[in-house]
Amino acid sequence: MLSAAELLAGLVGIPSVNPLLPGATPDDDERRVAAFLADYLRAEGVDAELQEVKDGRCNVVARIARAGEADDAVVMLTGHMDTYPAGGPHAAYQAVVKDGMLYGRGSADAKGVLAAMTTAFLTAARAEHRRETHLVATLDEECLMLGVKALAALQVRPTLAITGEPSNLIPVVTQKGIVRGSWRVSGPAAHAAYPTEKTAITEAARLVEAVGVLNRRYAGQPPAPMLGAPTVTVTRIASDGGMNLAAREVVVWFDGRFLPEATPPSEAGGRAFARQVDRDLRTLIDTDFVMDELTFVSPPNAADVDTPLVAEFLGHVRQVAGRCEPEGFSYGSEAGVLASFADAALVFGPGDARFSHAWEEGVPLAELDAATEIFRRLLTPSPLEN
Repeated sequence: MLSAAELLAGLVGIPSVNPLLPGATPDDDERRVAAFLADYLRAEGVDAELQEVKDGRCNVVARIARAGEADDAVVMLTGHMDTYPAGGPHAAYQAVVKDGMLYGRGSADAKGVLAAMTTAFLTAARAEHRRETHLVATLDEECLMLGVKALAALQVRPTLAITGEPSNLIPVVTQKGIVRGSWRVSGPAAHAAYPTEKTAITEAARLVEAVGVLNRRYAGQPPAPMLGAPTVTVTRIASDGGMNLAAREVVVWFDGRFLPEATPPSEAGGRAFARQVDRDLRTLIDTDFVMDELTFVSPPNAADVDTPLVAEFLGHVRQVAGRCEPEGFSYGSEAGVLASFADAALVFGPGDARFSHAWEEGVPLAELDAATEIFRRLLTPSPLEN
């Protein structure tokens, strides 16, 4: 069996760029790394299946049954295979080990934690006492999260689901949800030689200004623990205006981050938040605008740290890493989707999120080994711990 570092080097060496990302080529997707991982698991004596999700792109799904005197808790470990395109020499499709770091595209986000999970999973497969565990390498986390959304079809109810992301070995037990969409503002077409006071551009500017006012209003509300306030960010603006023509239509794209306390952990909660934002904006301005169909919704997550298996996992982190101060974040991850069919979900992994998608990307080998040991302890509890 390969060490986590050896496996990670192999995973980094196989390009698996998400085909929906800017800079992707027609040959980019996760298929080759999925085949590599499935073949590796099978060679190590574990049944691994390819769950097709879309256009031949597959999740890798493997399971080990409960054995010995382990309890009946069910664990699911997920790590995504897709990455951004390569960056500099330390973010290429070739692993480079230097000064205690393993560099390469995907090493931090998120092939490092996937290698740690897989290594712990294979160790558990040989253990006398082990929990039922499902290991899933998912596709498309970076764009639409199609891979994790397909896992509900497995009809598994995990007691604890952990999705791998670089978190510096800090458990992330709560996160904001994400909702993305656009508003459309219309106005009269006009030649610049005959300007009008009110155009689609001026009205869109009022809308953007109102978003800032709304964020200040949200910031004045009682903050959610570890997360703060919900936010709305204007991310892009486009119009059909020309060199000397006022636009007839302006499209304003937005990204909203909403709280698990405010809505149920579901996509419906994201849609409800978008509708609330729309209503709130209309109380601030009389601009005529329309909200288009939402393009992306990712549920929030909030794990109860006092539930037995979550508390046990936090204990393993404390024992191995020497510290454990759970946090929350506003990034996207698969945890919100996992929470829709798991009793609890959280985010955890080696490496720093600041390396994600960056010109240089790497993971500390010491953290990689620590994460592997933490996962192993979760999957193979001693009889005295049950």
